[in-house]
Amino acid sequence: MRRFLQRTASWACALLVLVAQCALGATTRIVPLVDRPGACSYCASVKAALEAARESVDLLLSDAELDGNPLLSWVVSVVERGVPVRAILDSSDWSLTITEKNRPTVDYLRERGVDARFDDPAVTTHAKLVVVDRRVVILGSTNWNRHAVSEQEQANVLVEDERIGGVFAEYFERLWNETLPEAGVVLDLEPLSAREPYLIPIPEVAGTTNYVRVLTQLLASAQRSVHVVMYRASHYPGYPGSLSNVILQGVIDAAGRGLDVRIVLDDCAFFPDSAEANLEAALFLHLHGVDVRLDDPSVTTHAKLVIVDEESVLVGSTNWNYYSLEKDNEVDLAFIGLRSVALPYERFFRLVWEDARRLSD
Repeated sequence: MRRFLQRTASWACALLVLVAQCALGATTRIVPLVDRPGACSYCASVKAALEAARESVDLLLSDAELDGNPLLSWVVSVVERGVPVRAILDSSDWSLTITEKNRPTVDYLRERGVDARFDDPAVTTHAKLVVVDRRVVILGSTNWNRHAVSEQEQANVLVEDERIGGVFAEYFERLWNETLPEAGVVLDLEPLSAREPYLIPIPEVAGTTNYVRVLTQLLASAQRSVHVVMYRASHYPGYPGSLSNVILQGVIDAAGRGLDVRIVLDDCAFFPDSAEANLEAALFLHLHGVDVRLDDPSVTTHAKLVIVDEESVLVGSTNWNYYSLEKDNEVDLAFIGLRSVALPYERFFRLVWEDARRLSD
């Protein structure tokens, strides 16, 4: 439990190979953050972390809007105490609405002393990441806008650990200085097992496949159950080798072994293209023996959550579609063999599952 597995942790070499498996330290703190409409444990945790900041705050955000968003004023209060804050927000050269939506927030933060900037417009930053004092990490599915914090189903996590904090702080630093090598961050993974509990930080950039490598191992090693709450999933019949298809096949294989495999997908009622993709993925999985439901069309289920055997969890910002898996900046965390961490997420899954609709409804 106390050891820290490390073969290579060089962030300067041409091909980054990062320690993947971090055994729990004596002071490691993990707080599952699951929110249903009307609640925001994520907000409370971000507020507390910001109030406790003493050295630095780094924010990597896909979507941050001013209207009805309490999080930004809390960020400004950190600067007013003299703690430096940096923020990277998504911009886009393919969708000007993304840039224009985030521009007022960048301006607001800059005017109040935050060192804020846009990312490379050729790359989509889909992450939702907070790093405080290089020690406290909060990540998951919650964007920084009014709808995300008050109306949507969300799954996040807070981890307090110097090693996990160091990984994501260095990831942010590389994005900030534009010094990530083209190969990105490649995790040095051993076969996943729960001989002792451990964590796997998963920072992603275009071209890396860390998330898929971790998830497919978890699916292949599952013994009893695979429960999923996923905002977006796609099946690509014309591209059999796509990473999304690889994940869906892993899910189908788990169901074929007789496991309890259940998936809730968002109905995506507000976005017709996404709704069609999710329905096609749901039908594909259903036809191959997977129990799939769609959420209530009036609610956005924005979580990206996988629970295996009620003791291992993969949570973060990554959807199961081409751009999220292969092109975007994403951040996730895997918790292996941590039943106490998995149980709150499992309860969340069961509540969402009960509210969801069968494909025949």
